Amino acid sequence: MNLTTLLRDGRPARSLVAFAQEARFPFEQFEAQVRALVAALDAPWRETRSAREGASRERWLLQTSDSYSFAVGLFALWHHGSVAVLPPNAAPGTLARLAAEVAGAISDRLDLLPGGRVLHPLRPPVAPDPPSPAPLGRLLASQPAVELFTSGTTGDSKVVEKALHHLDDEVQALEARFSALCGDASIFATASHQHLYGLLFRVLWPLAAGRPFRAETYLHPAELVPRMMQTSNCVLVGTPAHLRRMRDMPGLEKLRGVCRCVFSSGGPLDEQTADALADALGEAPIEIFGSTETGGVAMRQQTPRPGRLAFTPLPGVTVEGGPDGCARIRSPFASASDPETPFTMGDRITLQQDGRFVLEGRADRVVKVGEKRLSLPDMEQALRRHPWVSEAALIPLGKGPHVRVGAVIVPSQEGRSALAREGRRAVSLTLGSSLELDFDRVLLPRAHRYVDALPSDERGKLNLSALGELFAKGDDAPVTEPEFVDEQRSARRLERTLRVPADLAFLEGHFPGFPVVPGVVQLRWALRLAAELLGHEPRLASVEALKFRELLRPGDAFRAAVELSASGDAFEFSLWSDNPATTRVFSTGRCVLRRETGDA
Repeated sequence: MNLTTLLRDGRPARSLVAFAQEARFPFEQFEAQVRALVAALDAPWRETRSAREGASRERWLLQTSDSYSFAVGLFALWHHGSVAVLPPNAAPGTLARLAAEVAGAISDRLDLLPGGRVLHPLRPPVAPDPPSPAPLGRLLASQPAVELFTSGTTGDSKVVEKALHHLDDEVQALEARFSALCGDASIFATASHQHLYGLLFRVLWPLAAGRPFRAETYLHPAELVPRMMQTSNCVLVGTPAHLRRMRDMPGLEKLRGVCRCVFSSGGPLDEQTADALADALGEAPIEIFGSTETGGVAMRQQTPRPGRLAFTPLPGVTVEGGPDGCARIRSPFASASDPETPFTMGDRITLQQDGRFVLEGRADRVVKVGEKRLSLPDMEQALRRHPWVSEAALIPLGKGPHVRVGAVIVPSQEGRSALAREGRRAVSLTLGSSLELDFDRVLLPRAHRYVDALPSDERGKLNLSALGELFAKGDDAPVTEPEFVDEQRSARRLERTLRVPADLAFLEGHFPGFPVVPGVVQLRWALRLAAELLGHEPRLASVEALKFRELLRPGDAFRAAVELSASGDAFEFSLWSDNPATTRVFSTGRCVLRRETGDA
């Protein structure tokens, strides 16, 4: 169905829109909840809709933790004649910057905008004299629908506006291309619905095609795979970062015949992950290349044969190489004033005679070091060729004439052995010597960090901010924080994958010959997470149910999470292991926040 007429023409009343751990949401409930939210959005207005059809459209923040609530909020805003502003993250600073620009927010977190108007998508307030719900008519294909934000990988993020036809056209193209493959499968996703890929693949496309989608997000394979198994017929919408975690899960082959296909977007999928998932599931993931501005551009499915890395343009999209080697595309999905004008991407490509193309890295990751230009992707590729390196990412440090290059290295098994045998300094010197074959000495990395995995954001893209944090302290400064690996964030929850550094300062004397992370340090790390979630240092009234269950030791990889209560007056924290075979809980507790004078 078209998105413009989905709620006017309707689907069978009892057809399933979405499902959760303890709930199922049929279409009749979805439609009723959209109507109720439209009425709540209209509540401050007393003039009729027709009287304000020509008025400027309101902009509302839309930020929810689950995809069903998000879908209700999105369609309510569209039928209200408003635009959904999808914040790039739920960080307090981001929300504060956007708060002054919007009429209010729709969120399952009612404290999302302090002092601002917030409506819960599934529990909107009811007016004392509620009018009869107006019928939901046809939406206009040309109406402004959403405002999204680019990832900001090359600078500050930018606003990208999408009209409804940009989204609807891409949904129709996806169904035409992949309908037979997906069939009547249920949709699971680790990609966030707050960004274009997740918005299309986990919400809008399933809604239009009549496929039920899972409302919750399960980011860890041990939680996700058993729930996929329960459906016996599903599709996974993932990102490279999450698929890399999944590839090593014991028993993944049980999904063969259950998971019809896997989609991936947010960056190229490495060959090792593509082959591992193909071996386990029978087919390699379908990779979608595109951007927030362009929508989907091309696809590939890696198989062990020549040309496995080439992308094929999606139906309706044409791709050509520009004079600078960058991809130039024409697409009905691209956000441009003139759809016939080619849009130039920041990705370099090699165009093949059959119309396919191979990605050659970003063109805009070029820095100037000591009056010499350096392509960071070229040096990253050279580092990956070394047997001690599994993954590598480079980041410029400093500004102006003082720029130097920092290298974040994920060591291979051979590299880990070298680190244990020779130490970080010797390994860094060896890697630098290998680069001298292709790069001037002035360009070589001057600082190195060794991590278990490159940090990624909720889109699965490389998190440049987290890379920079790894270099915030000098090599000689005491190490007091865990190594950052990955992060997932929602309105009320912040979760990170971390690793205990071997040289953590707090290990000294605790205990000689058997170092253990002290419990007070684990609590300190939890409070640091809470401060980032809240946007300020938490002021505690008490700490309750504090338990230290197992020993957290140097080198241990672990997950740490804080989750704010619905009332906002407390948060729970936990530190536990990420081993799918066995779960080890290191510490848990509940922190009650102090009520300030004058609080309601």
